[in-house]
Parts: sequence; structure tokens; C-alpha cells
Amino acid sequence: MITETTTPNIEDRFTKPKGWRWHSFERIKGREIRFGSVFPQDSIPDAVVVCLQGVGEFSEKYFELARWCNENNMAFWIMDWAGQGKSSRYLPNPQKRHSSGFNEDIDDLHYLVMEYIKHSSVHPDKGRIPLAMMAHSMGANLGLHYLKQHPDMFECAAFSAPMLGIKKFEKLPQHMAYVLSALLKIFAGKKYVPDGHDWSKGSKDHPLSSDPIRSLINDQWFEKNPDLLYGDVTFGWLFEAQKSCLELQKKSMHSNITTPCLFGIPAHEHLVDNNISRKIIISMKNAKLIDYPDSCHEILMEKDKIRGDYLDNFYKLVKETIIDKPETLKPF
Repeated sequence: MITETTTPNIEDRFTKPKGWRWHSFERIKGREIRFGSVFPQDSIPDAVVVCLQGVGEFSEKYFELARWCNENNMAFWIMDWAGQGKSSRYLPNPQKRHSSGFNEDIDDLHYLVMEYIKHSSVHPDKGRIPLAMMAHSMGANLGLHYLKQHPDMFECAAFSAPMLGIKKFEKLPQHMAYVLSALLKIFAGKKYVPDGHDWSKGSKDHPLSSDPIRSLINDQWFEKNPDLLYGDVTFGWLFEAQKSCLELQKKSMHSNITTPCLFGIPAHEHLVDNNISRKIIISMKNAKLIDYPDSCHEILMEKDKIRGDYLDNFYKLVKETIIDKPETLKPF
């Protein structure tokens, strides 16, 4: 059962937008997935933005982005992946971010799109309202798989700090990293990775954002809502992540994704392998890469100058592929 969270003492821009609605579904019995949505109050939206979280994130963290979407006449949907937020957790210690396979997450996303988003994205006067994807880190990994499997569902997509390779494995051949992570999963799958532990305030070794206000958002929500807490990943999650990255690294996989895509790459990166990301993006058919030399991992939680540029480019992509070209929209 989905319950409301307690809002910390934060600025209004970070709080739940007017008209926000919580929902949940059980595609698999016992696996409850929480999601939320909000629509512009007094207009028919030009587009529907579907936001895909990074590992350990939660929907409340994206309230500011939801407000920005509504202000730009776009609806907003977001889902807590299984294992984080207020969706079902995997292990007795709910802070351990585990995984039963990234394909399960992709299937959850498709269920959300087909059973909820698709039906709400048709207006009697305007007809079909097209979808745009916005994904961060692990969400970008899952989002690219989704675009390959369902090429006609989204008109465009934007990815910040895409997890196409894992920083911990940057000095290893990728197949060797896969074998190593598989062995670690067998012998210690449900244990934290080295130096992994439960959440404690200010425990991150590297900053995720250089913005003095947005960098506090995670901890502020966690302190008021212990059921949102997330520690670190397990060896089981690490294996599934490397397996999924390896699949995306195949040219036959990423070169066949033709959806117009925008990629934002932060220079101060300690979680994903930017070198692998660049190689993949360059070889894609319809992708634009933007470097952010002053950004940490979370571009959408960065200072206004960085975040604003990324969002401006995203809106430009939506305008070019959706708002200005309604006659080219694909049918659902």
C-alpha cells in the first residue's frame, strides 16, 4: 500500500506539485511498484515526459523537475524501480540495493507505459500526446534497452550521466569484469560491494552535485522518511548492471537505436565510465553529446547554469521532434 511521505523543511520548488497523484501496480505478485504523475493544470500538454531514475533514487527527488515540465506544458510521470523508493525491496535489509535482473525493470516500465501512461496520453480534441523519455544513470541504461525493444513508443529521449560502463571496472576488459562480477555474485551476491554500507548522513565519498542546496535534497528526504533509505549496492546488483552494460556495448545493440537522443556527460564522474559512453554515443545514428566540464554526476541536481542548459537542450529536442512536427508522430 502506497503511503504519503513527510515533506522536509525545504523550498517550495522541491515539494509536491499541485495535482500530483500517487499510484501503484503489481505486475508480479508481491512486487509493488510505486509511480506518480502530474499534468499541467489549465492546458492540454504538448508532450508527456517519462522520467527514469538512477540507482537508489526516489520520485520525491524529482518534484522540481516535474514542476519545470508542467511550466513548459508537459505532463510528467515517474516510477520507483523495484528495490528503491517506496517500491518493494529485495532483501531483509531494505537498504541493500539488490536486483533480480534488469529485464524485470524493463518489463515493469513497459507495463507502466502500456497500462497507464498510454491510455492517459490521448485527448479527445488533440488526439495522441507523444512521449519523451528523460533518464539518469542506471535509468539511462534501462531506457536505452527499452528504446531498442520498443522503438515506436517514444519520440525522443535525453540521458544524463548514462551508465553504459561502470567506473569500478574501467581498468579491466569488459568481459573479464563480467566474469569477475558473476563469480562475486555466486559467492557473495547479497552482500554489499567493498566499502558499501547502510545510509548515514553525509557518508558519500564524492559529491553528486556542486549545488549547495540541491546537494542536500537526498539526505533531507531520508531523514524524514526512513522507508526511502538506500545504502549501497550488492554484488548481485553489480553483476546485473555489468551484464546490462555489456549488452548495450554491442554495436548491433546501440547502433540500431534510431530514436533522437540527447546525452549529457559530466566531467566530475566517479560512478560511470565516460570513455565507454562516448564510444557508444558517437556510433549511434541519431544522438547528440553535450559535455559539462563543471558538473558532477547528477546534472539534473546541479547548479542552475548547468541544469538549465541541459533542460534547455532537452526542450529544444522535444520541440524539434514533437511540438513542431505533429504530422510525423508514430502511432502507439
